[in-house]
Amino acid sequence: MQKRSFPVQIIDAPVRLNPVCPIDGGDPFEQQDRPITFLHRHNCLELGYCFSGSGVFVVGEKVLPFGAGDVTFINHTEVHLARSAPGTSSHWAWIYLDPIRLVGHSTADASTLDPTPWGGPSFCNVLKGANHPHVARVVARMVQELRGRERGYAQALRALTWELMTLMHRLPIPNASAVPRRDFDRLAPALHYLSHRYMERVNVQKLAGLCKLSEAQFRRVFVSTIGRPPRAYWHDLRMRMAASLLRTTARPVLEISQDVGFETLSSFNRVFRATFTTTPRAWRGRTAPAHESQKE
Repeated sequence: MQKRSFPVQIIDAPVRLNPVCPIDGGDPFEQQDRPITFLHRHNCLELGYCFSGSGVFVVGEKVLPFGAGDVTFINHTEVHLARSAPGTSSHWAWIYLDPIRLVGHSTADASTLDPTPWGGPSFCNVLKGANHPHVARVVARMVQELRGRERGYAQALRALTWELMTLMHRLPIPNASAVPRRDFDRLAPALHYLSHRYMERVNVQKLAGLCKLSEAQFRRVFVSTIGRPPRAYWHDLRMRMAASLLRTTARPVLEISQDVGFETLSSFNRVFRATFTTTPRAWRGRTAPAHESQKE
């Protein structure tokens, strides 16, 4: 297969937070109607509040509709990006924070403040304001505190963060066996490599070397942390990227199949159907975004 440039990426976008008060953001942001040709991941929790407009949020393989008054909750393990409805823009505020370092004072606090459990295929990262008014109210207040930065705002943000995480614990936890953040950090070199080179055939021995682990250790840690073997994760990463491109761009299916590393269209169609139980063209042709009817 001829080598070609791959315009699609998954980008690590670390956020530098003040160690004394690790929370930032709140500024107005206008989200344009641009094709989603990449996804990104932060090293902290990202909260979003939508003031106006509508569109879709792509989080991994999930395509989630959003509207005014909705809140997004995306932890450090999930790749994502938003797109406003065709021909429109939406208005947001984003907040970046590390709840454990911001609020926690003990080991017991960490279990309440760790955002890691809320993620993965079964978690709807867009919390509808009409269904979760208390969560929406807290995030809106956090935006106000960050914008105003009046006296005592840091203490107010700590209190609001504690309230937010308490409210999150009242929601169903999608993965009760979630692992601590430090285990994800241990695999960060391999995950970073895969996020940029997912279109290439995976070399598990090389990934293990990047993490300074033997291949056997790497496989064991990867499965216990991610929940599936490295090759299965690589496979899912390619399919998630292909699904996102199919739903958010008009690029030909053949071109997308090549961009995610398939040598033939027939092999791409076969693997896509096995993963999503439908063809790429049928996936693209659905009238409603995936998960639109998911109850929260």
